[in-house]
Amino acid sequence: MAAACWCRCRGSDYRTWNMSIDEVPSNNTAGSCSSGVGPFTVQGPDGNLGAEEAGRASSLTLNYRKKLRAPICVKLTVFICLAVMVASGVPELVLWKKVHQQLVGQIEHRLMVLSTLRQEQLQDYLLSEADKTQLIAIRIVISNYLNNVSTGNKTLAKLDLQMAISVISDFMNAAVYDSKGHLVLETEENVFQPRIEEASINTVVQEIPNLQYPVETSNGWMYTLSRGIHKKLIGQLMVSVNATKLVSLVYDRTGLQETGELLVGIPDGPDKIRLLLPAMQKPNVIVLPYKGAMAKAINGESGILKERNYRGARVIAAYRPAGFLHWGLLAQMEIKEAYASVWSVRLVILVTFSALLFVGALASLGLAKAFTSPIIELGKAAFALGQGDMRTRVKKGSSCFHDEFSNLKDAFNGMAHRIASHQYILEHEVSERTSDLAHAHDGLAREVEERKRIELELEKAKDIAMAADRSKSEFLANMSHEIRTPLNAIINFTELCLDTQITQEQQEHLEYVQFAAQHLLRLITDILDFNKIAAGKLEMEEIQFSLYEQLEQSLSVLAARAWKSGLELCCDIHADVPDQLLGDPGRLLQIFVNLVGNGIKFTKKGEVIVSVTVNSKSADDVELLFAVKDSGLGIPQTKQSLLFQAFSQVDSSTQRLYGGTGLGLAISSKLAAAMGGRMWVESEGVEGLGSTFSFTGRFKLFPSNSSMNFLMFKGVRALVVDDNSTGLRILTDLLKSWNIIADGVMTTEAAKSALELGESSGHKYNVVLLDMWLGGVEALDLVEYIRARPDLLQKYASDAEVNTLYPVEPDSDLALPSAHCLSQQCSSKSTPDRLRYGPNLKVEIYTKDNVSSAIIMLTSVNHMESSRCKELGLPFHTSKPIRRSLLNRVLRSALGFEDKMSHDEGKTSKESKKLNKRLHVLIAEDNPVNQRVAIKLLHKWGHTTVLAVDGAEAVERSAKEEFDIILMDSLQRSAMRA
Repeated sequence: MAAACWCRCRGSDYRTWNMSIDEVPSNNTAGSCSSGVGPFTVQGPDGNLGAEEAGRASSLTLNYRKKLRAPICVKLTVFICLAVMVASGVPELVLWKKVHQQLVGQIEHRLMVLSTLRQEQLQDYLLSEADKTQLIAIRIVISNYLNNVSTGNKTLAKLDLQMAISVISDFMNAAVYDSKGHLVLETEENVFQPRIEEASINTVVQEIPNLQYPVETSNGWMYTLSRGIHKKLIGQLMVSVNATKLVSLVYDRTGLQETGELLVGIPDGPDKIRLLLPAMQKPNVIVLPYKGAMAKAINGESGILKERNYRGARVIAAYRPAGFLHWGLLAQMEIKEAYASVWSVRLVILVTFSALLFVGALASLGLAKAFTSPIIELGKAAFALGQGDMRTRVKKGSSCFHDEFSNLKDAFNGMAHRIASHQYILEHEVSERTSDLAHAHDGLAREVEERKRIELELEKAKDIAMAADRSKSEFLANMSHEIRTPLNAIINFTELCLDTQITQEQQEHLEYVQFAAQHLLRLITDILDFNKIAAGKLEMEEIQFSLYEQLEQSLSVLAARAWKSGLELCCDIHADVPDQLLGDPGRLLQIFVNLVGNGIKFTKKGEVIVSVTVNSKSADDVELLFAVKDSGLGIPQTKQSLLFQAFSQVDSSTQRLYGGTGLGLAISSKLAAAMGGRMWVESEGVEGLGSTFSFTGRFKLFPSNSSMNFLMFKGVRALVVDDNSTGLRILTDLLKSWNIIADGVMTTEAAKSALELGESSGHKYNVVLLDMWLGGVEALDLVEYIRARPDLLQKYASDAEVNTLYPVEPDSDLALPSAHCLSQQCSSKSTPDRLRYGPNLKVEIYTKDNVSSAIIMLTSVNHMESSRCKELGLPFHTSKPIRRSLLNRVLRSALGFEDKMSHDEGKTSKESKKLNKRLHVLIAEDNPVNQRVAIKLLHKWGHTTVLAVDGAEAVERSAKEEFDIILMDSLQRSAMRA
């Protein structure tokens, strides 16, 4: 039974004492209990000391006896048992290890000694038998007879052989064969075969006899020994030997007990072993697999191995080589018999350990009882004290046996006295504390009310701040619109002024005005975009667009800046990147213009490379990895974390030197996140190594209907000449993706060598793509070289042209050459002229007058270079960075696809006429400045205009008059919709 006494001493907290007794006292004078639990009163020195505390104590369960006594007994018993286990177990474990090691060593040593002894006995026996055969093989009479069988004395030789056999007890019969395998001598007829294979004679070595497997006959075990006669192998001696000694040697079980046996194995192929004699335990076993101890013995190894034998029993085997013709010897015993003495010792040790453990457990139980009896007595007294019997005391033991428990009883009696005296004081202080808590509760309630009031004020302040933020956003939107209106007027009127007759100084001033106005417009756009992003109002479009055209357009916008800075601007799009996507092309263009613009701004020399690769792809969408790498200043590691924060730059001097607000990268990073990706930078902070800005974006795939036909370029050979290695690689890879055989070189001399090599090998190039500037020098030298030697290039002939030029009959066996063969100038040595060209085919070659059409000049965006190409007589050129669609058209023209090009040009001219016709335009605009700008620009472009100052007037005029296009402000569009 368990109970608790709740008390509080002066200056201390509430504490609980749990006590245990065997039963609840029935004659408790200081309290009462129903069914062992119930409210009671405690009578103290001054009367009632606290019925509430007594009720709280009686509400506890009364099962504390088990919780107190059982754990102490168990813990003490377990502790003593563990001590006994450690004290006796460790020495016994060490003893077992030593005995086990010694006994196992003795068993293994005995097996090894036995195997060694049997190996030596077997070797002595076999060598003895071999020596006996040697004595017969070297007999002169037999050798002389074999050397001259036709004239020799056979009777004398046979008699000599019989005499030799008769003196050897184990030899039963013998026979001699000549070198051809014929039987010439025998001691007894019809014992040996009249002829043996000649091949078997050649396998017999003169020094080492050949032993056949023993066979059990009616006369006992027999085996045959064969060996060569004379070093020149003039014949073979074959002896039938009584195997009784060999069988007794192998089957002798001395030292192997009941389950042991000796096995002698001979390799019989790569995967099995043939036993010399059948196994003793299982006579029908004569073949074993090539593994285990026997295989190790045959391989020349010695040792001890535990394995399963041919009967599946666990055995310990001592193996070693037999030392005769790569035999193996194995002495094995079953483990249960071999280790019987070991297991007996282990059983003795376990019995001894169990006995010690049992004695220790009995001792621990007695000791636990001696310790727990005083504790149980204290528990009973504590329970009675908790029930309210303040007169309860513990009886002291004999004074002769005064120990720690006696001291504990004295302490308990003193504690009981102090509890009784402090009970009244405790109740009084509890009432005081209750009063203090009531006052504190009132103060806490007031504090809660105050916090609720503050939260309401904060909510109102938050609403006011959000309203102010909305007002700020509306103000910025309106102000950006109002600021853009005069800026557009400044930019457009400046452009109109630049088209008029003005002086050089006026033109310079107006260009500065136009540059400043465009820069201010970009700043306003950045601030407005940043405000939209901060307000969470950024909207992303999802329309179809061409990724290739978008990238090329962004590079074209910045190509002039790159050319002025002397930088190479390249775009590397991997072949697996899809073209047609669904997304926001405008925001993608904004990111590229910002990143490429920064690369151009902070790069003094070198290149800026834009690359696109596929990061991941599924059936419906694709994640692309975009990277812009420059060779500029580089960014220190400590400053890279500031790049994507608003209004921050790497260095304050950067803003003074290069300009900018520090919003571009922050906006670009947010736009990349809106596209489902992220943006980061990689840089070592070293000038010349530059930086790489990368970002990812996820786009939906759109079915691609590419209008470019790359099959027409199959077999075309092109030579690319560019002094920039990156641009050369990108252009060469692009041409190869178009089925063009493209080679790239970086210098004029390398280009000349490539052209000459192509001409000499019969693989002439069809077109040359030549950078206008090679190493800072104009590439005129190479152009003149090609003009001087037009035979270096070969006109391209398509497969359709080849088929029309070859009048070959349908049943003809002549094979027509392909366009690829024509373009490569197939050698006449390998293909006859009639087969290569046909009777009516005229292969056109370039001349000095038209070879320039096979050269495509790669120029910059500077229009002067285009004029220079015309001066040089080069009809085909395209600007860098390369635009795929333009390069495709120029290549087709240079290769002579006239029919298709003229059809496309005719179609384009018709569309151009439709687009370039004179238009009648209605302008709906309320701002006078914008009205003036629109009218001036449209009149400049040759169109007629009608002005409407508001939406109502625009509706009225559009109803009365027909217009080709209506241009209106967004406010006027809302009015017209109304």
